[in-house]
Amino acid sequence: MKTNFLTTIVLGLALLAPLSCGQSYNSSYYDADIYGEGGGGTPAFQAAQAILRTECATCHTQASHQSWGNISEAQFIALGLVSPGNLSGSQIYTKLRNNSVNSTGNMPPSYSLSNSQIQTIETWILGIM
Repeated sequence: MKTNFLTTIVLGLALLAPLSCGQSYNSSYYDADIYGEGGGGTPAFQAAQAILRTECATCHTQASHQSWGNISEAQFIALGLVSPGNLSGSQIYTKLRNNSVNSTGNMPPSYSLSNSQIQTIETWILGIM
């Protein structure tokens, strides 16, 4: 009886094997790095994106802002929100209170990000190639 059961299992798996695509990874995860949809990217980008999720996207409920937590670094650049290696040319950065480029930032409206949070965003923008 056990032999028949095991034989059935083995045959069933053998029949399913040709249906798999042979990938040893989830391609959707890698696509997300390129096309957005949830992060990926460098550790600096991931750290900055976490700040944008918690400090910006929670108040900015328009679709363009809410998606900041789920778009790729390339999309931030394409949308003109970030200029690689250029703090004063990056809209997201110049809008921050206490930014280091002496731009009159007013975000967040009732408080300032911590120095550590601002430094994290600076590190990300300055490190974009």
